[in-house]
Amino acid sequence: MWQHDFEHRTDLPVAAIWPILADVARWAEVDHNIERIKIDAPPGVGVPFTLKPKGGPTLSFVIGDFVAPTTYSDICRMPLARMKTLHSLEAAGPGTVMRVRITITGPLARLWGRMVGRTHAAGLPAQTERILAAARAGLRAST
Repeated sequence: MWQHDFEHRTDLPVAAIWPILADVARWAEVDHNIERIKIDAPPGVGVPFTLKPKGGPTLSFVIGDFVAPTTYSDICRMPLARMKTLHSLEAAGPGTVMRVRITITGPLARLWGRMVGRTHAAGLPAQTERILAAARAGLRAST
């Protein structure tokens, strides 16, 4: 197994962040490392989607967890491995603790961790900042 944990505290409330995280169809507008995303149903457990990162191949995912407004995960199957990225939002006073856990399991987990997991993990701080910027923009637009 390969695993990476990331945590970030923000002053934004869960209610401001969840709509950005949960709107899978619009992720490419928030995360400029995504070239395109295709999802044909409202996000929910078991819903498949494809995502093409810039400079990478199109990947197939399925939503594993979807519990508004706190938990989202997706699962990407790779040859002899499975990568799950779990996002959780926890209210902490007036703000939120955002946690992301990337777990790769299967016979080739360590190899995929070196090839894919490390890059995915290294991008989490910037991805989180883009999510928070979009959440702040949403708050400004609604006031």
